[in-house]
Amino acid sequence: METTCGPPPTAAQRAAERAAIHRLLADAMPISGAPGPNPKPAGVARAPSQAPVVVAQEPSPTPSPEGTDQSGGATAEPTASPEATVSPTPTPTPLAIPRVPPPFPGQIIPPTPMPTGSPQITPLPIPSATPTISDTGPVFIVRPSGTPSPLPIKGAPPGPSAAPTAPGGSPRPTLGPNQIVTVADQLIGSSDQTKASDLIGNVHIFFTEGQIVGDRAHYDGDHTITLTGHPYLINRRMDSILYGDQIIFDTLTRRATVLKGRGESIEGVQQGKLHFAAESLVTRSNGVTHGEHANFTTCEHPHAGYHVEGRTIDVMPGDKLIARKAVVFLGPTAILYLPLLIIPLVEVVDQRRQASFLPLIGYDSAEGFWIKLKLGFGTSNQYYGYYRIEYFTKRGLGLGYTAYIGAKDGHRYTTIDSYTISDRTEDERLTNVSINDVETFSRRLRGQFGVQYQGDFGPNLPIPPSIDISGSIIHQTGSISTENLEFQRAMQGTISDTFSVGFIDTLTLSQYIQEQIALTYSRFLGSGVASDTFHIETNTHISTKAADYNLTYDKTDYSSDPFGYDRVPELQILPHITYGGFKFAPQIQFTVGEYAEPQNHFATGRFQGQINEAVYAKVFGNSDFSANYNLTQDYYWTGDEKAFDQQNASLSTPIGNHLINSLTYNEQHPIGPDDVPFQLLDRLSGGSHGAQDVLRFYNGDIYSFSLSAGTSFDRQAQAVNYQLNYRPSPRSYLIIGGFFQPGSGNGFETTNIQAITPFGRDTSLELTTNVDWHNHNRLIDKNILLSRTVDNCYNMQLTYNQDLKQFAFNIVILAFPGQGAGFGIGGTGGNAGVGGIIPQNLSF
Repeated sequence: METTCGPPPTAAQRAAERAAIHRLLADAMPISGAPGPNPKPAGVARAPSQAPVVVAQEPSPTPSPEGTDQSGGATAEPTASPEATVSPTPTPTPLAIPRVPPPFPGQIIPPTPMPTGSPQITPLPIPSATPTISDTGPVFIVRPSGTPSPLPIKGAPPGPSAAPTAPGGSPRPTLGPNQIVTVADQLIGSSDQTKASDLIGNVHIFFTEGQIVGDRAHYDGDHTITLTGHPYLINRRMDSILYGDQIIFDTLTRRATVLKGRGESIEGVQQGKLHFAAESLVTRSNGVTHGEHANFTTCEHPHAGYHVEGRTIDVMPGDKLIARKAVVFLGPTAILYLPLLIIPLVEVVDQRRQASFLPLIGYDSAEGFWIKLKLGFGTSNQYYGYYRIEYFTKRGLGLGYTAYIGAKDGHRYTTIDSYTISDRTEDERLTNVSINDVETFSRRLRGQFGVQYQGDFGPNLPIPPSIDISGSIIHQTGSISTENLEFQRAMQGTISDTFSVGFIDTLTLSQYIQEQIALTYSRFLGSGVASDTFHIETNTHISTKAADYNLTYDKTDYSSDPFGYDRVPELQILPHITYGGFKFAPQIQFTVGEYAEPQNHFATGRFQGQINEAVYAKVFGNSDFSANYNLTQDYYWTGDEKAFDQQNASLSTPIGNHLINSLTYNEQHPIGPDDVPFQLLDRLSGGSHGAQDVLRFYNGDIYSFSLSAGTSFDRQAQAVNYQLNYRPSPRSYLIIGGFFQPGSGNGFETTNIQAITPFGRDTSLELTTNVDWHNHNRLIDKNILLSRTVDNCYNMQLTYNQDLKQFAFNIVILAFPGQGAGFGIGGTGGNAGVGGIIPQNLSF
């Protein structure tokens, strides 16, 4: 892939690249034992920092004289290079590099078999503070004897390595930044970096972004290495691999060109693999793969599933796949042409990225036959979205535009969702538009603004259009104060008009004191009613070791028709009482304040005390008992009193290994008049008490059958509920539930049935229905789903809904759940996900 050389790397980047190459060498050639003595090299040349370096060792046990060509053959003329400066290099102490397993999940194992049982080689040393670098061209490492170990499998334990058979050592050059290392069984030609040479047998090229492997390699003496013999390229994460007839690697730009290439990747694919091929694949140093006259699929057998052919494709790991001038095939049949196809390779959160492979086709009675298509656009993270093209035989042509527009610095972004249709049923154009803008003016000031207009509420719904304009500006002063100014204007034709503006200031005065002030003004006009409202609310929170205090002032002024109640003010106290470590410590709360109901022209004070007590214990050996009691007592300045208490208790008792009984009891008692002295505040509800018993039979996750009955102690017969959950196999289960109502003419009314069963290999059938026992035992409210997964690649779903008189057919790409095609009768369409009509949860 193409790349451009950037500015010289920093010292930290150089150190990181050197460490990365050391790790690659350590993974490819396991090291055991201590290396033998190393002769001191005659000298090495210093190269520019951007020049790639490949290290070479001759098979001879002793180093050759400087400048001698040991190959015995002719060498290519070297290319022009800067004059080298020779300086002696001290012999560093070799570093034993431990094997470090790769940190990334998943791997693709190359199919080319590699021989095992490689001998050791001496590891590369850590460079000194002022390292000396080899010539500007690559320098080669030649294995002293034997063959290398296989390419390390990600996550596999290190295997044994054979001891070297060739005695003696060779010079070990020091690696510099941005350097490249090659390893092979044999070097034919010169070890001079400016002369052509050939590498034979198990050639590995290591560089920071990954490695290239082949049987043979030719270096042109300048900056190009050509690999042949089943070559392939693996990225650093080892989750993507490229194969080809020939790989041409540019050591300066780090660009690898794969001729007649094909690749596989598991990055960004939720199920299976992404397969792609092209006449030529170019991989850039940033990991992006570009293909000319390419195709891709996630099916292992694309002619049995789908594939997409495009003039070009770009695979951006961890981001997206882009195909231009793409043709979608189902099996051997071309069904759709798309000028631009964008598929996210990450989990999509923003639905504006959810374009589709194929159009959706369907029919319903209100809109007639319809076809819907989403065409994605935008190849950057600052501008993307999709166009909507929809045609209805009854309503007409609809067009939509959905987009995200953001600044590169992240200080501003805008989202647009719009749709318009010339509706023949309404004989007018209907439009929906939603625009939202988020601005970051500075580190302390930001804003959000929005406009929503809705004129299309659906077919045959002549509702007046609405418009909503809103915004907010937030100013933050460190961690002390946050000020928020909000406004909104909402109009619904001539029906209503609402305007409001508000200001909220949140203050953190100290670790123990916080305060918030809110002011709001609103105006409402509609249906002959006009009202202006001003509301003020302050909240002060003080925290101490003894208690938490909340002081609230909440008052609203109305120009007409007041409602609600005011707190002017109210103090709430929550004491911190430990009770000496008592296990069942009650919670206590006190509230005192002045309250007013403006619509009743009444105001008085009130004191409220509240206590809550919860207990739990093991009783009768293995039974669990829990209970809760809550009491609220109110005293008013008028002399009135009232109270309200609640009690709840439960007892759960297992009987043997397959039976459990649960008994619950609850009651509540109001004490005092319902609406005295206030009509809204502290209004009491009626008292009640009841009990319920649930008996459940179960056997692990195979079956569960429960019967439940209760009473309200009102001498009225209560219904008996029943439910059976049964899982006969891992791929099937059955749920039957309903109730029996005692009494003449009652009995069983309806029973709900939900079932899932295999229907052949990779096929399942789901059914939900109700049995109407009072209507000749008819099956009503039927929903049926037939689902089949093909080649672990895509899922076909056929559904029927009796109530909606709807048939639907959907195809979902398993690797990309957001990509699907569908055909429906009676529905409104939409991308279907892999799912079912039955909730996939069972309680045992």
